[in-house]
Amino acid sequence: MRVGRGLSGFLAFAVLLAVVVATAWQGQPHGYREASAPPEVFAAGRAIGTVREIASKPHPVGTPEHDRVRDYLAGELRKLGLETEIRSGVGRWPGDFKPDRTGLGRVDNIVGTLKGTNPTGTVYLVAHYDSVQSGPGANDDGVGVAAIVETMRALRDSENGLRNNVVALLTDGEEPGLLGAEAFVAEGNYDRNGVVVNNDVRGAGGPVLLWRITQPDGGLIDAAARTPYPNTDSMTTALAGAGVSSTTDFVAFDKAGLPVLDWAYAGRSAYYHNIEDDPEHVDLATVQQVGENTLALARDFGARDLNDTSDRSNPAYFPLPFGVLVVWPAWVIITLAVLSLLAIGWVIRQVRRNGEATVKGVIGAAAVTLAALPVAIGATYGLWWLVQFIRPEYRAWPVDPYRPEFFQTAVAVLTVAVLTGGYVLARRWFGATGAAIGLLTGVVAAGAGVTVYSPAAAEIIVIPACAAAFGVVLTFVVPERWRLLTLTVSLLPAALFLGGSAWSGIQAGLMTAPFTGVPLIVVLGGLLLLTLIRSWPARRGWTVPALAVVLTVVLAAVGQAVDRFDVDHPRVTQVSYALDADHGDAQWLSVLAPDDWTRQFVNDGAPGAPYSDLFPGIVAAGKAVPEALSAPVAEILSDTTDSGQRTVRLRVRSTRGATAIDLRWEQAPSSLTVAGRELTPVPHKSFHFVAPPAEGIEVRLVAPAGPLNLTLIDYTWLPDSKLTQGPGRGHPDDAFFRQDSAAAVFARVPGL
Repeated sequence: MRVGRGLSGFLAFAVLLAVVVATAWQGQPHGYREASAPPEVFAAGRAIGTVREIASKPHPVGTPEHDRVRDYLAGELRKLGLETEIRSGVGRWPGDFKPDRTGLGRVDNIVGTLKGTNPTGTVYLVAHYDSVQSGPGANDDGVGVAAIVETMRALRDSENGLRNNVVALLTDGEEPGLLGAEAFVAEGNYDRNGVVVNNDVRGAGGPVLLWRITQPDGGLIDAAARTPYPNTDSMTTALAGAGVSSTTDFVAFDKAGLPVLDWAYAGRSAYYHNIEDDPEHVDLATVQQVGENTLALARDFGARDLNDTSDRSNPAYFPLPFGVLVVWPAWVIITLAVLSLLAIGWVIRQVRRNGEATVKGVIGAAAVTLAALPVAIGATYGLWWLVQFIRPEYRAWPVDPYRPEFFQTAVAVLTVAVLTGGYVLARRWFGATGAAIGLLTGVVAAGAGVTVYSPAAAEIIVIPACAAAFGVVLTFVVPERWRLLTLTVSLLPAALFLGGSAWSGIQAGLMTAPFTGVPLIVVLGGLLLLTLIRSWPARRGWTVPALAVVLTVVLAAVGQAVDRFDVDHPRVTQVSYALDADHGDAQWLSVLAPDDWTRQFVNDGAPGAPYSDLFPGIVAAGKAVPEALSAPVAEILSDTTDSGQRTVRLRVRSTRGATAIDLRWEQAPSSLTVAGRELTPVPHKSFHFVAPPAEGIEVRLVAPAGPLNLTLIDYTWLPDSKLTQGPGRGHPDDAFFRQDSAAAVFARVPGL
């Protein structure tokens, strides 16, 4: 395989690398429309005004600030002429997230309807308006809310009305467990012939991504392809659809059978659930992408016949630069995978006949290529673990550091070190041609394997692999002077896919990068090495992976030196206060190892009973002064026993205005109803209720006759808990409390 000798191979590789960088850069947000933009278009300059109004301070459910934000948003939708109502109810976790415990809460969903001219269904534009306790939620999810408000204004100001109803559905209680979305569908007062566009956020910038979609998605992805920023691919959505831990309102609507497109952005994720997630840390270019896509989807679904559900396919799709999303039937990917296998078989036959490589050598090199995948995943995951070991404060972090660029680059460079290290070994063991053809064979085999699992999920491997395989085939038949050009052109799909997907995968989070961006660098980046088959230094090839390892160390060290905490970039701390009201005892508790500040309150080691039983996951504890905090109470409304079954009705409430309350039991009841919601199956140990009303919530439980051992716990946000001592009185200027920092008071329910 005589391709790319000397400098020419390096030049071809450099061209492909430039395509990778340019594609990655083009995929980032650039520019936005000012508030003076024409009324029928989306303008981030206008939308940011809504963000400033609703995200000036934290507004979790059950707080006065939450109620202010609710009333403001409902008022804004009414000003736009929308039929607006606030639907109050009780939501519960939509699924068995935790079998030992379930969550419920009182929610107020805001529903604003723009009537269609001849509706065939309803387009629901969804974002949640509540925030966590630890941050104002300007990005999560103030941007999503503002994008919908501005979209509804643009629709109202457009000359042509839409056929279908468009509803701004601003859900409540998403942060404590998707409660508002679940309450909306549980109530049943919605259009079953609807489609949901959900906007949520896990960061403070970066490109907007369609990362999850209901299956089959053939009837939805064509609309996504017509948005200005169709950043998605069927591998991502297929894997997300198979089940991920990240939860958004998507889960509730999907369980209700509604088709959903789940959009998000995840760059600069240090600001996720952070006290600095304020309007000053919102990227207007990202807002513009979110808004333009939301408006485009509202117009697309608003104009079509939503009764037409004929497309039940799961096609393959992938993005190209400048807002192009290519959608192919899955059979095309299957065909390309088969053609790839045939092409690589022909190539192996040719190099064996020419004496350039053996079949055994090619298979061995392919095995080395495939082995590089788990090695790279393990190495990059280990890199972030090592950084956390050196900087323990990162362990409390929800996602990335404030200045992640050096760490992100280190992940990419370390992956290159593993990839090139494997290539050097393959060249030494199996020869230059054997290593190159083996590498291609490994990628083709990986694509074929994924195709068997899910054709739609294989497109990001199969298409570049097929193009590369046929490019190599052509190098055997075209004149020598055209061989390198032919090969380089055949590798352009690999460069485009690598630039379009790998960096965004790394950008989404250092903990997830080993499973999102790193495999793409190994597979697609490996294909680019084919241009170096005759240019790679024969004797000192090991210097490339060695230098990459050194550069990784340097980048990680610089990242740690650059990323320092200060008032504008505070670190996360976590500590809670727990008062045993029955015995007048109190403890400081933490689910994190003590840091230099919390060590004055907690020491390594879990507390004893009852704290260890009621607060699982505690790794540090310390003695606290009992505060004068009143305990939650339970009023027994009725208590009857019949046929060996005891039925008890209680009214449980917080006496200190807590924002959440738990009821726990030692033996699970056979039947449980909370605030009118029957819980089936009954959780093993407890339920958690957020935003309880002042008068309390009614609970009905049925259990075998005999004593009932029930415990009540209520929670307030630690800084709002009116403690007279300890960390609740403040914290260092360069730190903020994580969202699970609370003051809890617990007591047994007497008389049962």
